[in-house]
Order: sequence, then structure tokens, then C-alpha cells
Amino acid sequence: MPYWIDQLRAVLSDYYPQDGPADVVGYLRGSPDPNVWRLMLAQRQRHQMLILGSLPPSAEEWSAAGVSQRGEVQTIRLNDLSGFIVLYGGAVLRPWGQIAVLSNEALQHYQATIENFRRNLPRRRGR
Repeated sequence: MPYWIDQLRAVLSDYYPQDGPADVVGYLRGSPDPNVWRLMLAQRQRHQMLILGSLPPSAEEWSAAGVSQRGEVQTIRLNDLSGFIVLYGGAVLRPWGQIAVLSNEALQHYQATIENFRRNLPRRRGR
């Protein structure tokens, strides 16, 4: 398992409960095809966004993310992200990230992603 996912799960532990599915990284509305994600970046300079956590988002969380009317819900598992990494996106009701191509540059800046999540996300359930 890549180290970056362990760091992400540690800082977002409220969204990755121990009794949740271990291989789920998050959920998106749109295509689960990595080739589509690459084309989005190459042609439109846009990353595929992913709501993070191992449990499916609620209707309210999809709505807050602004994507409640887009396509089918896709469960993204760690093996779906082979050659990719999740970088910081933000949060509304729940954290979200950008699916980015895994590169030396992305890895060099990954600690900033972890620090941004640590600093900017409120803890859930009174933690």
C-alpha cells in the first residue's frame, strides 16, 4: 500500500472508520475511468474531484459538493488509483481531493496536502 494513503487516512481518520471498507479511498460522480481523468487534466486543465472517506456520502454531502446531479456514484478504491495520488481539494460538509497523476512533483508537495487537511478540516463527532 502506498504511504500517501496511510497519511491521508491518519489525518482524516474520522472519515475512515476502522470498521469501514479498508480499500475505499472515496466516491465520485462521473467516470471511474483513469483515462478520462487524464483527458480532463490534459484537455481542460481540470482534475477529477473525489469526496474522501470510506463510507458513502449522503445526499446532503453530494449537494454541498455541488455534484448531486452528475452521473452515477462511483466507489474509488486504492487499486483504481494506480499511477495517481489524491491532493488537497477542500471541504464543505466532508473533505474532498483532486485526483492527480502521481509524479515526483506531486510526491514532493504531498506533505503540504496533509498539512492543509490537518489545519483546515474540523473534527467530526466532537473529536
